[in-house]
Amino acid sequence: MGILFSKWLYHTYYIMTEYLFSFQEFLKVVPGLLIFPISLYLGLQKIGTKVSARISFGSNPISPFCIRYVDLRNMKDRTIVIYSIFASIDNDEYLLELKKCNPPLILKAHQSIVAEIPPYSFLLLEGKRFDLDDSMMKKTTIFLELAHKTVKCDTLNYHKPISKKLSKHRILQNVTNNFNGIIYDKHAVYAITYGSELRVKTAIINDAGIFSGDWNFPVLQITMQSMRSKEAIEAELNAMNFKNQVDWFKVYLLREYA
Repeated sequence: MGILFSKWLYHTYYIMTEYLFSFQEFLKVVPGLLIFPISLYLGLQKIGTKVSARISFGSNPISPFCIRYVDLRNMKDRTIVIYSIFASIDNDEYLLELKKCNPPLILKAHQSIVAEIPPYSFLLLEGKRFDLDDSMMKKTTIFLELAHKTVKCDTLNYHKPISKKLSKHRILQNVTNNFNGIIYDKHAVYAITYGSELRVKTAIINDAGIFSGDWNFPVLQITMQSMRSKEAIEAELNAMNFKNQVDWFKVYLLREYA
């Protein structure tokens, strides 16, 4: 009986020892098993190129409806160098180079930047003037020209329905009047663009005849008599020899003067 008990005890001890050693070996492997998915994810973040883009459209009285800004977000853990930004418009029907980046645009890992798109006067298609409408522009995809390849961007859309918590409110909408980057309200009547120091500058005349914006000239207010029309504004500017102080100028009517 004692011999049988001794054998049982020996086998039990042997089995427990084997399991103990196996469990200890398993514990050694556990950190690696836990780290592996993280390492795999971080490794995949450094492979390939993925960029998301959000497009902002706009227009003003002297330029057509077009893309004004492109918000680029680098989704990978690697820096990319952008040489050109293109827009594929109306479901790949048309291609437009939005911006030639000189110097190149550097988009670092997981970084977001906003690229301002230079405005244009009009477009040509096969030598003929071509206008894009709202519906065509909103079917747009952004492409980035890198050193050795072209990357198609995922389109970001931040618009979402108002939550239930906010839906009880009466919704106010803001309307922005924009002329050459100057935001104006109901008091603005005329805009003046002029060339000076190799730049195009813009000034606004309000309903009191006062200049604002890019205006650094001695005359700060136009006479009320000249406020009746843009031709009268031009005549008064000519009378004060304004055309001799700038390269050129032009007056635009923003609204009827009452």
